Amino acid sequence: MATKSSDADAKDIIASVKAGNIKPIYLLHGEEPYYIDVVADYLENNIVAEENRDFDFSVLYGGDVKMQDVLAAVSSYPMMSDYRLVVVREAQQIREKDYDLLHMYAKKYNPKAALVLCCKHKKLDARKGYFKEIQKIGVVMESNKIYDNQVPTFIVNYVRERQKDIKDQAAQMLSTLVGPNLKLLATECDKLILSFKGDESTITEEMVQKIVGMNRAFDTYELLNAVVAKDIQKANTIALVVAGDKVELPAIVPAFFSFFQNLMVFYKYCRNMDDNSAATKMGVRPFFVRQYRDATTKYNGFQVLKIISILREYDMKSKGVDIMPGTTNSQLLQEMIYKIMHCNGRNDAF
Repeated sequence: MATKSSDADAKDIIASVKAGNIKPIYLLHGEEPYYIDVVADYLENNIVAEENRDFDFSVLYGGDVKMQDVLAAVSSYPMMSDYRLVVVREAQQIREKDYDLLHMYAKKYNPKAALVLCCKHKKLDARKGYFKEIQKIGVVMESNKIYDNQVPTFIVNYVRERQKDIKDQAAQMLSTLVGPNLKLLATECDKLILSFKGDESTITEEMVQKIVGMNRAFDTYELLNAVVAKDIQKANTIALVVAGDKVELPAIVPAFFSFFQNLMVFYKYCRNMDDNSAATKMGVRPFFVRQYRDATTKYNGFQVLKIISILREYDMKSKGVDIMPGTTNSQLLQEMIYKIMHCNGRNDAF
C-alpha cells in the first residue's frame, strides 16, 4: 500500500490498522511533520496493548542509533502480542546510505513485526531501491506542507471531526494568527473546544481573539511586515488582537516611520541600483533592500509621502494631541493601519 500525503491518506492508514491490516514497514516522510506524528502516534498506541508494551514495543531515535540497531530490534519476534512494534523517531538523522540495509530487510522481513520510520522535514528519494521495495510490501506516506489558503479548511475539518463547529470568519482569523503550523493549529483548536461552556458548540471570532490572541505574542515588526506586504486581512487581524490599552502606540509609530522614510530614500536614490549598491548607499543589509524593493510594488511615491504624513499625525495623537476624549490606543492603531493601507496619496478623504 503506497500513499501520498494528505489528511485523507493518514486516515486511510489508520482505518487499515483498525481493520487489523498491519504492514511490516511504515515509511513516513516529508516536510510537514503533523501527519507523520498523527500516524505514528496512532500506530504506537494501537498495535501493541498497553500491558504488553514493556515486552513488544521499542521507540528509538535516529540520532542515537544506526540502521543495524533498528533492524536488530525489528527482527525479534513478539513475546506477548501479535506483533512486535519498533518506532524510529527522527529517522532522517540515520545516514541515508545505511538505508540500503533497509532494502535488504524489506525483501525478507519479519512477518510478526511492524517498523515505523518517521523522517520529518525531509523528502526521501523515490528512485531508491529501498523506497520501491517498501512500496511493494508496506506503506509509504509523503507528508507535504499545505498552502496558506488551505489552512482554514484544515481548521474547519479538524473541529468538525471532534463534533464541534467553527465560523468561517473565526477559522480565517485563527489561520492568520497561527499560520500553517498544523501542530500548533491543532493545539489551539483543542484549547478553544475545551473552553466551551454549557451547550456551546461553535467557535466564534470573539473566542479566537480572547483565547488564542491573548497567548500570541506579536511584535511591531510582524505588524509592519503585514502592512508593507499590503496583507490587509493579516494586518487588521493583528491590530485587532493586540488591541486594548496595552497597545503602546508611541513605540509602534517610530518603527513604521523609519521604514517608510527609508522607503522614500530608496525611491529617490536607490531604486535603479543593484541590492548591494543600494545597501551601501542606505547603510543597511541587502536583505532589507529586497524588502524596500518589494514595497515599491505595493506603494508608489505619492502614497509613501502621504503615509509619512499619516504617521506624523498619529505620533502626535499617541501623545494625546488632537484626539477625542476616551479614544484608546487600540482605536488609534486600527485607524492608522486603515489609513496607511487605503491611501492613494493624492485625494484621500482622510
